[in-house]
Amino acid sequence: MKRLCLLSFVAVLLSIIIIGCGSQKGTEPVKESQLTSEPKASKSSEETQSSTEVSDVHAEDQASIPTLFIHGYGGTDFSFNGMLSRFEAEDYGKRWLTITVQPDGSISEAGNWQDDSASPFIQVLFADNKNNEWNQADWIKSVLIYLKTTYQVNEVNLVGHSMGGVSSFRYLVAYGSEDSQPAVKDFVAIGAPFNDFVEGNENQPLEELNQNGPLVRSGRYSEFSAAIQQYPSSTKMLNIVGDVADGSNSDGTVSISSGLSIGYLMQSNNFNYHEEVITGEQVSHSQLHENAEVDKLIVDFLQLKK
Repeated sequence: MKRLCLLSFVAVLLSIIIIGCGSQKGTEPVKESQLTSEPKASKSSEETQSSTEVSDVHAEDQASIPTLFIHGYGGTDFSFNGMLSRFEAEDYGKRWLTITVQPDGSISEAGNWQDDSASPFIQVLFADNKNNEWNQADWIKSVLIYLKTTYQVNEVNLVGHSMGGVSSFRYLVAYGSEDSQPAVKDFVAIGAPFNDFVEGNENQPLEELNQNGPLVRSGRYSEFSAAIQQYPSSTKMLNIVGDVADGSNSDGTVSISSGLSIGYLMQSNNFNYHEEVITGEQVSHSQLHENAEVDKLIVDFLQLKK
């Protein structure tokens, strides 16, 4: 009887041990699954964060830079209306603001600024549209300070026709390196009389002009020559002039020599400079901003994307 009880007890004990071992094996996969799921979740989170950071950097690299369009002497909103309308129709950007500057430098605007817009365009108008280039340079500075303080704009492009190109260049050599304004990335001058309208350079070969500068220098050009070292080294320049091909070597108003004279100062000081002389249709002075080739040159230079 005692032997039977002992055998029963041993059998029960063995059953408990076997069941216990089986229970442990059954819970191991669950525990293993729980342990491995935590690192996977952490890795997924890290991958998502890394992907987000890359996207943010890419977005910053592709951030749009506003382009300001500045009319010439006596110009109005019609001066760049055609070009801006064509750029909008081709999806190269959109005009979000029209800024008018009063003689005292005060600013008024029309439109609604969009911080995240692609290739934003801003048309700049001078209420006194026949003032001199020194005052216009000051007004350009007022516009840029306004854009930086009001909309936190840190970089811009400038496109200036005729006197608008001269005034923009005057701004660059006078104020272009100051921190209170956005940096100017790219600058396009169209039919700008950088050597004013002096006579005596009509027969100077362009090769000699590029190597030595103009034979006869205006007061404007002499001032640019004296201040050229202040031109911001990071600002690229495209200089476009027209030739109506009637023997005048001009666009009918501004001589090729005057327009290209700035090239000597830019290239001899190793600034990033490129120039284009265009002929054909709509190359007269007041039609340069209506020319399809000028449109393409600006689009390519500013790298405007659809």
